[in-house]
Amino acid sequence: MTPLTGTDFYRYFQCPHWPYWERFGDLEDRRELSMSEEKRILGGLEHEKEVVAGLGEYSVLSIEYSGPGFEKTLELMKEGVPLIYQGWLVDGEWVGRPDLLQKQKGESIFGDWYYSPMDIKRAHELKKEHKAQLTFYSVLLERIQKRFPRHPAIINADHQCLMFDASECISEFTSVKESLERIRAGEMPEPVYRKACEDVSPWGKACLRLAQERHDIALLFNVDVKKLRSLRDLGVRTVEDAAELDPLSLEGQAPGLTLKALQAIQRQARSLKDQLVVIREPFIDPTEGLEIHFDIESHPPTDTDYLYGFWMDGRYISFVAEQPEDEHRMWRAFLAWLSTLPEEYTVYHYANYELSRLPILAGRYGDLGHPLLEKFRSRMVDVKEIVRDHVVFPLHFYSLKAIGKFLGFSWGEGGVQGGGESVDVFDEWRKTGDRKLLESIIRYNQYDVEATAFLLQWLRTYAQEERSYSAPYPW
Repeated sequence: MTPLTGTDFYRYFQCPHWPYWERFGDLEDRRELSMSEEKRILGGLEHEKEVVAGLGEYSVLSIEYSGPGFEKTLELMKEGVPLIYQGWLVDGEWVGRPDLLQKQKGESIFGDWYYSPMDIKRAHELKKEHKAQLTFYSVLLERIQKRFPRHPAIINADHQCLMFDASECISEFTSVKESLERIRAGEMPEPVYRKACEDVSPWGKACLRLAQERHDIALLFNVDVKKLRSLRDLGVRTVEDAAELDPLSLEGQAPGLTLKALQAIQRQARSLKDQLVVIREPFIDPTEGLEIHFDIESHPPTDTDYLYGFWMDGRYISFVAEQPEDEHRMWRAFLAWLSTLPEEYTVYHYANYELSRLPILAGRYGDLGHPLLEKFRSRMVDVKEIVRDHVVFPLHFYSLKAIGKFLGFSWGEGGVQGGGESVDVFDEWRKTGDRKLLESIIRYNQYDVEATAFLLQWLRTYAQEERSYSAPYPW
């Protein structure tokens, strides 16, 4: 069998089938990943070595094979070097390669020191997949050095060291580890189909086909893995089963199966089964003053924002950082522009990204609490939340692209078609200086803000009363 690795844990949290398909899947189903996408998937940062250098003296392992790599890592650990970059950990069929192994005070087989794992991530907070990976490395280290390092950490995109207590994660780690061991032995997980299967994993095609072949409840939007498992245990396995379930009889039969959750699952199943668009409750327009639509384009490898785009009064406005080092200048121009806005305005965005990024840049450039920025953020309205509260679409995902295309909006032919592609094109622009590449990203951003306005107008037109629409739809 192929070894169990830290990457398996990351992949499992994105898509439980990913570790399975990598071992047993048909390569015809595997989407090709670009180099920058590979880097994003692994959480890599362009300035990773700069981050490491800021931690002090370190030793680098450039060995790309686990056997000799572990031998060399073990030598360095026995010597007590302060920091090991890209070391290897091996015990039986478990193989790990944390970004860093940091020397700590405390007894181990090496003497009065031991090593604790650290990973460098572009995220700003610890995520469950980070904890699972690092707990795996901690367990491996316990086997090797006879000392469990309780406080592994990530160094995030802001160069902050975020530690956690790995002993508190052992229960979930053990559960995931057991699932992964069954996968290694050839057991295929039950169907799961979520946005990460398409956007992060390269195996979305295989996940979708598996769910469709079985008409599985995995096809339903916003039903997490725990609810899927609980529903299957109760005999609800297909979309048809979910459409006919009795929410009152199943309420409270398993954690998370509340009456509200079951009713939402049933609505989504009926919508998907019969291709119905259901207006759950009338849409009440919250717009006050000028209507603005907002979308951000970011470059994850450098953790920078490079494009803020706005659609207002039928025109497009953008602020662009042509290189990552221009981000501060773009940010200052954006803040200056806020002073030109009228007293009353409403800012629409789709999903939480824009709202979460603004405080990050404000903190980066000393603008937390900036009165104009705080006013701007207080006027932000998430159209995705409006959609989820008011409409049921016969779709697997409620992304702006999925809903926009379903309703007839077009992002144009031949240009940038997605956020991941925009990152690749931005990388190519940085290498070549071909302005057509940068212009294609700006055009893509304009489509996104126009799509947000298009969706809001659809709500104003078609979501004014409780009703259902069946094909052929009036739009």
